[in-house]
Amino acid sequence: MQNEKNETITKKEGYEAMLYVLKAYWENSGSNDLTDILSGGEYWKGTDQPADSAFWEYWIESIEKVKKEGPMFKVLTQK
Repeated sequence: MQNEKNETITKKEGYEAMLYVLKAYWENSGSNDLTDILSGGEYWKGTDQPADSAFWEYWIESIEKVKKEGPMFKVLTQK
């Protein structure tokens, strides 16, 4: 995690990455329980290591996806 100190993303990219993270977490775990999702993003006290290493991987993959593919789009249809 040391190499990431000089990397930045925009607020918009961060928001878009968050949406990808939530989608990936839901698809991989089947959980829509907010406490499960939030506990994955916490750090072990006194370290820079996330409590859930899989959640960190979702985050990294989501940032890369935003940079490569852009935001998720929802197709709206009229009834």
